[in-house]
Amino acid sequence: MKYGVCIPNYGQSATAEALEEISLEAEKLGYDSIWVTDHILMQGQSGTPYEKIFETITSLSYLAGITKNVKLGISSLILAMRNPIVAAKQLATVDVLSRGRLMLAVAAGWNEREFEYLAADFHRRGRILDDSIRLLRALWRGDNSFQGKYIEQHYSDAVFEPKPLSNLEIWVGGVSPAAMKRAVRLGDAWHPNAYPMDQFKKMVESFRSIAGSEKKKICVRIGINLESEKQEYQGPRGERRLAFSSDMEGNKELIEELDSLGVSYLLVVPNHNGMIPTEKQVLALRELGKII
Repeated sequence: MKYGVCIPNYGQSATAEALEEISLEAEKLGYDSIWVTDHILMQGQSGTPYEKIFETITSLSYLAGITKNVKLGISSLILAMRNPIVAAKQLATVDVLSRGRLMLAVAAGWNEREFEYLAADFHRRGRILDDSIRLLRALWRGDNSFQGKYIEQHYSDAVFEPKPLSNLEIWVGGVSPAAMKRAVRLGDAWHPNAYPMDQFKKMVESFRSIAGSEKKKICVRIGINLESEKQEYQGPRGERRLAFSSDMEGNKELIEELDSLGVSYLLVVPNHNGMIPTEKQVLALRELGKII
């Protein structure tokens, strides 16, 4: 199993210094990757930690320059809010300038008001995401034409250079039946948040019941809350989510259980509520690093 770290590009504790310190600490500790979270413009009083957030792709450009070996990811890029051709160029540029270190997860998004602010179509976001994934792959493999069904962007007789250096995988986030099917149909991996184990086992069963899912990886986003004895925390919409806790033996058992379910990658989130001080996030990564 490989491990990545969701760094604090969001929340009250998000600063340039925190991004740098936690990124360099994650690289020093031997984590495989660092990841930023994607939102652009949230409504006030949203009840989420995403009202203060550094933009995703430009943050990765900065992190690419201060790190050397750790991979650089987005969990998850809300592609249906963006011009997919511009996003494809930005992502390819980050990959080339970082010498092939980019990783990517995409998702349909959930905040309708944010879509409204960006003049994006919330109600067709799933179909737009499908087309956008196809567009990214077409550009990155050098297809000189593309015509989607649900997005306005199209091209013919075009040249896209530079292409990504790495063979970029696309993980698909979300836990809905539609997201699971999208991961099988268009993705290289399914990228859900981890929910309490009784729920999560059922989600994995649902995913594996889809024809073709046996060829896809399961790469999970999971919290760390070393100040709690409970292996869970509250997500931005009030839902219960799975987390590593202060019980290190219990954490080892949790890793074994996730491994038995076929999870091959864990993206750990030390700033789950956007208010965890930098020093506590670093401590959490160090303590977890002792058992993984």
